[in-house]
Amino acid sequence: MAEAVHADRLRAVARAWRRLHGAGRDAPAGLLDGVDREEISRALAGRLPGPGAALAARRRDPGEGPSALRGRGLDYAQSRAYQAGDDMRAMHWSLLARTGRPYVREFEEEHATPWHVLVDAHGSMLFGTRLRTKAAQAARVALLAAGLQARMSPRSRLSASLWSADGLRAHEFGCGAAALARMADWLMRQRIEPPRLPHAPASKSLRELQAWARRLALHRPAPTRLVLCSDFAWLDAAACGALWPLAARARLLALHIVDPVELELPALPASPFVDAAGAGEGWLEPGAGAREQFRRAGEQRREQLHEQLRGLRAARLQLATTQAAAPLRGRLLELLR
Repeated sequence: MAEAVHADRLRAVARAWRRLHGAGRDAPAGLLDGVDREEISRALAGRLPGPGAALAARRRDPGEGPSALRGRGLDYAQSRAYQAGDDMRAMHWSLLARTGRPYVREFEEEHATPWHVLVDAHGSMLFGTRLRTKAAQAARVALLAAGLQARMSPRSRLSASLWSADGLRAHEFGCGAAALARMADWLMRQRIEPPRLPHAPASKSLRELQAWARRLALHRPAPTRLVLCSDFAWLDAAACGALWPLAARARLLALHIVDPVELELPALPASPFVDAAGAGEGWLEPGAGAREQFRRAGEQRREQLHEQLRGLRAARLQLATTQAAAPLRGRLLELLR
């Protein structure tokens, strides 16, 4: 009997989620569609604001970040044993004195900006009540931010990670307009399933985040610009600790995505709900007192989140799932410069 009730809950959540996406009964929903892509293309069209913006962007390209090449750069990468023909100016004299063996220092050459964006499409990001889910909006703003970065700095190397129920996986796209097109194609191919009840435990998400952050920090070149598109429901002290090595060497931009109902509970009659965390069910009676209490609790949670992001030295921008791409262009441009 309990299994049948649980199956009914799963089907109800899946039906509601697919109605929001307009997807078929059995087909998983797409993260990005052609309409979204056209809207973002229109938002990216035209000159960037400010005189000489394109020229200034080109001048910033050299020396913006580390490359995979080793040379006479400024950032120390590693030491290795001396080989015949090595430049004596790179000799690691203190290591020679300690070990009695000759070593040389290797440095990272400065090159174009390695730029990376994380698109969160798992857990609470599958929630949405207007137009689209938070995951779909995360994909939209990630593509918009990548397009602005490619316009400002054409030599930036674009890459992205998708955080879904299957874990965190990354993909590299290259530089310029061609890289942006490849990123759009990649996002359009992604398919996400309806929410699974109950959700995976928080410890699983933390392990995925820690492993992703380690891989990204060890990658050469590691990103010097990092954009996170999420509702940050997973952000706590342990997650901040996992992100800190990246935040210490990269400029971090946090795009906090919220659904309108998370900002203010609508005045509705008593309504049934299903708790996605524990697969429980109950009734919601959003009277005036309950709505005010909900609003205060949401503000407290968002302020706590902003404090955590300030601790990571992250620039922050809150945006709703209903916001169009064009009005976001100017605000994103200021934060990406």
